[in-house]
Amino acid sequence: MRIFAVVVALLVLASVVSADSVELSRRQAVQTALEQNEAYQSAQLEKDRIRGQYIEARSGAFPKLTLESSYLRNIDLQTSFLTMTGEDGTSERFKLQFGTPHNYSLGLNLYQPLYSAGRVGAAIKIAGYGNKFTDAGIVQARHEVANATDRAYLAAVAAREAEGAYREAEQLADSNLAVVKMLFDQGQVSEFDYLQAQVRAANTRPDRIAAANRTRLAFDYLRNILALPTGTEIKLASTIEKVEIPEISLGKLTDEAIQNRPELRQSQQMISINKKLISIASSGYRPSLGLNSRVQWDSFQDEFKKVSFSGDTWNRSWNVALVMNWPIFTGFETSGKVRQAKVDYSQSRLANTQLIRQIGLEVRDAFGRAEEAGKRVEAIGETVSQAERGVEIAQVRFKNGIGIQLEFLGAQVALTTARVNRIAALHDLAVAIGELRRAVGREWDTQW
Repeated sequence: MRIFAVVVALLVLASVVSADSVELSRRQAVQTALEQNEAYQSAQLEKDRIRGQYIEARSGAFPKLTLESSYLRNIDLQTSFLTMTGEDGTSERFKLQFGTPHNYSLGLNLYQPLYSAGRVGAAIKIAGYGNKFTDAGIVQARHEVANATDRAYLAAVAAREAEGAYREAEQLADSNLAVVKMLFDQGQVSEFDYLQAQVRAANTRPDRIAAANRTRLAFDYLRNILALPTGTEIKLASTIEKVEIPEISLGKLTDEAIQNRPELRQSQQMISINKKLISIASSGYRPSLGLNSRVQWDSFQDEFKKVSFSGDTWNRSWNVALVMNWPIFTGFETSGKVRQAKVDYSQSRLANTQLIRQIGLEVRDAFGRAEEAGKRVEAIGETVSQAERGVEIAQVRFKNGIGIQLEFLGAQVALTTARVNRIAALHDLAVAIGELRRAVGREWDTQW
């Protein structure tokens, strides 16, 4: 029984630990963000809004059936006076009252639009354009969230690895200090060498502390963009050991961006929407035609208690009407609306032209950054391994009394710099490739 209780306790503890800790690769981080990020979820909800607008626009072509009922209580009946004149010229005045104290009315009204000057058709097309606009917006939101998440993930990886480099530098400096102290105690090195080793070891601590703080901030930002609880521990399953340098052509990328960018598709849909809005505004010049039919039941009672839904207490009336509405003069309201709609249409075309230039600029900028980062990675090459070998040689030379302390300290600094520069270059290349994918409108991926 006790063994069973221990097993249950361990299972519960494991579930708690797993709930507070999550291991993520780059791809898993992006997938998590797309499932939990509020900005992306909000963009997806817009699909339902546009569907509602389409249903609303389409309703203008369907008949509308309305049930109406009323109760009218006449406190004082309407009074009229009638004067009658006889043959002898005398007149007599009579007082007459019209109506009943209690009046009930129940009616059904049916209206079927026959001609709406193109407003309904234009509204339906606008809703269709809006649906495509929203689809492009969802794609854009997905690209933005995926790219932002990947940048945050890569920043956390780079911060963690840079902290590791500074920690190794601190450990190496402490190890060197221990060796120098031993040699100083044996009288084999000068006090100056011992002081240099102490200063070098002390100087590595602020860099390591600052790197640890940058790592903490990077992980906090990653947790936020993933919508994870503050206390969740994130374990990064991916590193930035190798990033493929893509072979790309700027001209082809620009053409691809014009075809793929969701913002440009949104801009094109907005042009179509504004063009149809001109048609809707212009419809104010034309008449509308509809068919109206009404069935009404009325009951006129002297007392409230005589109301009944049976018998002959209700009188039915039924009429059908063809209704035309033609605004002859509206104080130039229609012309004002048309002018505004034309301005909106022209502005959307200008915005589209500007967006094309902006996309070209973004592609060129992202291309330049990727090219620069690739060259930096190539330039670094074997620098880290060479710097590590330099530290080993300097350490052996110093122990054997051939080299000097300053030589070894310089090799340490060179190694730390090489490691940090390599991490930064690989990070910048991975980020630049992601930015370039986003600039040309491609879906997110870890490589080009």
